[in-house]
Amino acid sequence: MKSNRTVMKSNGTLTLVQSIYDHIHLALWATLAAFVVFFLAFIAPRLPEAAARAEALRIQEIAEENEGYCAKWQMGLGTKMHDQCISDLQELRWKIQDRLADQLDF
Repeated sequence: MKSNRTVMKSNGTLTLVQSIYDHIHLALWATLAAFVVFFLAFIAPRLPEAAARAEALRIQEIAEENEGYCAKWQMGLGTKMHDQCISDLQELRWKIQDRLADQLDF
């Protein structure tokens, strides 16, 4: 049988552990709440701007690729077939994009 002193020690340890757990639990929730406020105040408003920058960069990269391919086939800027080459590449890209979208919609 346990003595009163051992039981009291166990209760004291359990109370201490519970108190530490409660403090850590509260600190984690406070950290989460602070992060949510920070995200909503500073990050979320910039998301559309970042998406627009990424899209503009993607469009620029595609235009540069198109110019590179047309130049490779001697249809670079200033040649008779340049505009047709760019148009054909854009059409090809749209067809590929549509096929990929259709495959993802299964």
